[in-house]
Amino acid sequence: MPASGMRKFKLYKKHIKETLIFFALVLFGSTSLFSQDYNLPIVRDSLHFYFKSIAVEKFDSNKITLNKNILRIIRNSLSVCESFNTPIDSVANLGLTKSKNNRLRFYTWNIPLNDGTHKYFGFIHYYDKKEKQYIRYELYDNSVDLKNPEYLILSNKNWFGSLLYKIVEIKHKGNTYYILLSSDLNDMLTKKKIIDVLQFDKNNFPVFGAKIFKNQPNNTRIFFEYNARANMTLTYDEKLKMIVFDHLSPSKPSLTGVYEFYGPDFSYDGYKFEKGMLVLYPDIDLRNSK
Repeated sequence: MPASGMRKFKLYKKHIKETLIFFALVLFGSTSLFSQDYNLPIVRDSLHFYFKSIAVEKFDSNKITLNKNILRIIRNSLSVCESFNTPIDSVANLGLTKSKNNRLRFYTWNIPLNDGTHKYFGFIHYYDKKEKQYIRYELYDNSVDLKNPEYLILSNKNWFGSLLYKIVEIKHKGNTYYILLSSDLNDMLTKKKIIDVLQFDKNNFPVFGAKIFKNQPNNTRIFFEYNARANMTLTYDEKLKMIVFDHLSPSKPSLTGVYEFYGPDFSYDGYKFEKGMLVLYPDIDLRNSK
């Protein structure tokens, strides 16, 4: 056999071997998960395989099919109590965000579609201290069908999908507010950053959105939309005890409201929690936080 042919044959044998090993691992992992065992290395390896497969897949329908395996693995993993103390971390493309009180975890990820938009997926993993139980909620992205989402109260069943990266825990008069900072890659023209509010009702169901924005009394959450090539800072400053963010402006006054021409203008605004409300402070000096 020619050298080139032998090399191709060896590579083919290696590929077949790796594929068989992987699927044996996935099969074992799936069996373990369904039998209420929790093997974090197997969970990580399985998720890594599916996320990598989605990244190279060309067809949207196949991406969604592959993602069903990711949903199944995480859904079954979070049904095991042990997964709260050893969460699913260190998986590329899977975001894990924890609250400071260590009672709340968010898992979020996105599937990029061929038209430039994104579909979001996620889970809430929550520890009810009073009932001493672990609760899992699956998040269903309904952002495409939501009209005026900045004014809506939402649930996990009609969540405005995004990639969560920061949870700020605030307590006021016996209530706990989780302020959520997240990113929405949106489409080929614009991106968004979002300030949302999460609470748990008396039945421990998640409720997204709250009218606690003093300067925008009708808003339940805040959206910032800007050019897809620009970068916007939205974060929590521990020293100032304030949510701080880039102020966005259009490149020309005539383009006001056309968000693909918006970007940071080198000034900063912030929200500070005061007397149960998030109060807007325009044009803050971030030099005080250094």
